[in-house]
Amino acid sequence: MVDCIKGSTLACYVLTLEPSGGQRYESSRQQLDRFPFCSTFVEGIRVQADELSSPYSSWLNRIWMKRAMIPGEISVYLGHRKIWRRFLDEGQEFALIMEDDFYIPDDSLFLQAIEDAVSVSSHWDIVKLFDFRPKNPIQRWRVNRTDFVMYKYPPAGGVAYLIRVAAAERLLQQRFIYRPIDEDWSHPWENNLRILSVASSPVSEIATALGGSLLETERRNMKADDRNWLRARYGNILSFQKNIRSVLWNRKTANSLLPSCYKTSRSGPTF
Repeated sequence: MVDCIKGSTLACYVLTLEPSGGQRYESSRQQLDRFPFCSTFVEGIRVQADELSSPYSSWLNRIWMKRAMIPGEISVYLGHRKIWRRFLDEGQEFALIMEDDFYIPDDSLFLQAIEDAVSVSSHWDIVKLFDFRPKNPIQRWRVNRTDFVMYKYPPAGGVAYLIRVAAAERLLQQRFIYRPIDEDWSHPWENNLRILSVASSPVSEIATALGGSLLETERRNMKADDRNWLRARYGNILSFQKNIRSVLWNRKTANSLLPSCYKTSRSGPTF
């Protein structure tokens, strides 16, 4: 393991389905070679694997989500769980986890965000370094040169994030999966997770440039084949429940995520 910023150790794991030499693999490797930490590529769980369906509960999915998970979403979630187990086995305090379609446009901003997150690591469980279409934050903190934000509920996107060992342990205690990983994270109260994001995201996603997103193709096909109006109506009930739970959760956590000395502004709903 290589000493990271200011002497702390940082484990970095990249989730990939490609062998060495593949386009996504090489894109990830070439970028991470620029940084002062040791990166480990972890092969994901392929959709044909026998173990793919065993942790997936279609029954819980029908109760807690308005649509079925596609095989690619199950594969991605299992890949992250595989990394969390490896991370725990290797005894690190926290880890940087990336999917192989990440892109780092500014090295200094990326490293600064990690350094600033590490400096206040006791105040979060997960820090997202990429968000897909985030809305306005409800709370903002400035730590050194990085803005950390809290949203009503965490936006989609699991391309890059920092995670603490305690959070990985709690997530692995969940026996079944029934929602995509980022949809699970948008319900942080279920696993008692303190989730922050970096604004603006120091990591972006370049799946299109690397051959396209297989998940998006699967989702489009699923939407065309699975138009269940009753389940869609039930989804409205789930959304209402989620909004209420998020307000209660944010009331509980908004003032304890980071010390008040870092607080800069509040926007959105007042708790």
